[in-house]
Amino acid sequence: MASAKDVLLGQLAVSEMLIGKMTADLSDEEYFKIPLPGTNHVGWLVGHIAVSEDSMVSAICGTTPTTDEATIGLFTAGSKSTADAAAYPARSQIDAMFRDSRANMIEKLKAFDDATWDDPSPEGWDKNFFPTLGAIWTMMGTHPFWHVGHITVCRTALGKGGVLGM
Repeated sequence: MASAKDVLLGQLAVSEMLIGKMTADLSDEEYFKIPLPGTNHVGWLVGHIAVSEDSMVSAICGTTPTTDEATIGLFTAGSKSTADAAAYPARSQIDAMFRDSRANMIEKLKAFDDATWDDPSPEGWDKNFFPTLGAIWTMMGTHPFWHVGHITVCRTALGKGGVLGM
């Protein structure tokens, strides 16, 4: 039987593959294009996933986020993207930030002590949604898929086809 870690590692691998496939054919201009008023561009979405994963892993592991405060501010939940690509790190930096954050998260997940899965979430976390450390890990497995849906909207607005034959 697969463990919770195995399931999460599978989810993370699939989301990373999808994000890679869904962004590979975008030009830098398309990467930073806001598809519809009130939505975020792909650059913001990928950066947001990276910053969120870095923040959540840091909370679980009791470490300091590796992302600097200015970058966190650009991509934190509740921030909105701007059409000015110059307001953001270069696409290559955002992509690297995502890869680095994901690699760090996988390393920390593999090393995570299963005996602490049901330990209470850190102070400041909404206990209704995230009562335990395991609940935070579980959210990290699903969170990228929320934004894969947003990337699909961006691709549709750009006239791009689907990936994986869809």
